[in-house]
Amino acid sequence: MTNSRWEIFLDGLVKRALFWSPFRSFLLYKYRYAFTPAQLARLTVLATEAAAAPGDFCEIGCYRGYTTVFLNKHLDVIAPAKRYWAIDTFGGFVPGDVAHELKARGKNSAEDRRALDKFTINSQFWFDCTMRLNGITRVVTQAVAVQDFSFPVSARFSFVLIDVDLYLPTQAALEKFWPHLSPGGVIVVDDCHEGHVYDGSRQAVNEFCAQHQLRFEVTETKLAVLRKV
Repeated sequence: MTNSRWEIFLDGLVKRALFWSPFRSFLLYKYRYAFTPAQLARLTVLATEAAAAPGDFCEIGCYRGYTTVFLNKHLDVIAPAKRYWAIDTFGGFVPGDVAHELKARGKNSAEDRRALDKFTINSQFWFDCTMRLNGITRVVTQAVAVQDFSFPVSARFSFVLIDVDLYLPTQAALEKFWPHLSPGGVIVVDDCHEGHVYDGSRQAVNEFCAQHQLRFEVTETKLAVLRKV
């Protein structure tokens, strides 16, 4: 069914009004991912690889849900029966984790402090509305810091994306999820480039893999990939 001339006229009128209003940013497309296109492409490759293993998908640190929607649209094609866990404080970094970055890791510059004060304007309700708006029903949302998150002993995961930026939550996520990762499963840790304000992620990966005698690779600049054989 095509739109009538009247509907086309009204649609154009509304869009022109929005363009010349303070709400222009809601009309124009803006790239909102914290990943480059190459990094998103690599995530889909890794997700496809991991989907062959039994278990759920999980994203720890999902903010507004941009990457959550992206990966779930991919799951619609490759593994529609998979369940997807989304874990976030939905209120920014945990104060104790920030204090560790400031005191133990020396992240004290003005730029560091600004970066450690991000992601506070968020809401689990907004996130869940975003999922519904995009027709996504498989996501189970948990508003909790990963350190305080608990799941059934029988839980198994095939793909885990850890995007919590700081040392302590990354360390906790690796310790919690690795034992529940199925053989053939994949854990991806974001922000694993050296010398970055969020390089606590890389430190946690280095220490975890050294402790457990595991190998990992860093791909597309900042994605650390751990595979369970």
